[in-house]
Amino acid sequence: MVTMNRNKVVIVGTGQVGSTAAFAIVTHGLCNELVLIDHSAGKALGESHDLDDGSEFQDRHVKVRNGDYGDCKDADIVVITVGRKPPANSTRLDELGFTIGLVGDVVDRVMASGFNGVIVMVSNPVDVMAWYAWKRSGLPRTQVLGTGTALDTSRLKTIIGEETGLDPRNVGGFVMGEHGDSQFTAWSTVSLGGKPFTRFLSDNADRFSSVSTHEIEEKTRTRGNEIVAAKGGTNFGIASTVAGIVQTILWDERRIVPVSTLLDGEYGEHDVFLGVPTELRANGANEIVELDLSEDERRVIPTLPQGLGVWRVGAEHPRMVRALAGPTLSALFDTSDLRSAA
Repeated sequence: MVTMNRNKVVIVGTGQVGSTAAFAIVTHGLCNELVLIDHSAGKALGESHDLDDGSEFQDRHVKVRNGDYGDCKDADIVVITVGRKPPANSTRLDELGFTIGLVGDVVDRVMASGFNGVIVMVSNPVDVMAWYAWKRSGLPRTQVLGTGTALDTSRLKTIIGEETGLDPRNVGGFVMGEHGDSQFTAWSTVSLGGKPFTRFLSDNADRFSSVSTHEIEEKTRTRGNEIVAAKGGTNFGIASTVAGIVQTILWDERRIVPVSTLLDGEYGEHDVFLGVPTELRANGANEIVELDLSEDERRVIPTLPQGLGVWRVGAEHPRMVRALAGPTLSALFDTSDLRSAA
């Protein structure tokens, strides 16, 4: 469990996302010690030295070093970022077959150390990978979460800021559901300066007649793909998101963040991880905030678009994992062995 002294964070995977997340954690001085683990020990060593070399000019010194899975034993948080650079025109779900083996191995090694802190999943598809890490680790549901739609919510606010010329921090509300193509903006929750956003637009029609909620939602949904097309991947936005989640947990801030967490009856769903507003505390993901969504918004929750139709997310997480994990990993998910929510 989190030791409440802002002590130790481990990042597994030092690619673009992992190393940039490490930089964000260091520059914000979020912990006393940051340990980097990578399949290439030399890469982790180089990143740790490079990060540590700027300590003279940081507001707070964070000891950064490379390590191994034994370092997870007394870690407060383990951030998992393993994966690969997404191929052109691929979706986050396309990465499942490649990533699942990596994540399974990482989770096994982390848990073998005696780890009892909070796992923050970043690897895509993050909702399925968070669910998989929860099932495989045996940790209580509070101690495993994914970044969910936290980044998507930040993107929504940024785009509304761009469209209105106002500070994005004036925007409230959430993007919910899958971190992917089927995410949706819960417009019934979105406000600007405390006023419902749709009302704000209608009250200022002379200034914002060209602003469309449909276009904003579509820009939010496709923003990540546009960044990938332009520069080959995303790293700064997700790194800031990871740092924010780490800070909220380590500092026991009790903020409500739309992370990917286990639904156990909330919004009518069971045994599935989705991005929903969740209270984060020192022990991880706590109470899920069930918003008073519109009927149209509630109808989106149970479905995820797929190339061949619409399928139930609650049923498909375990089915997808079984199908792609292979016989060894799939044995973990025999119906008789599935653990209930802790």
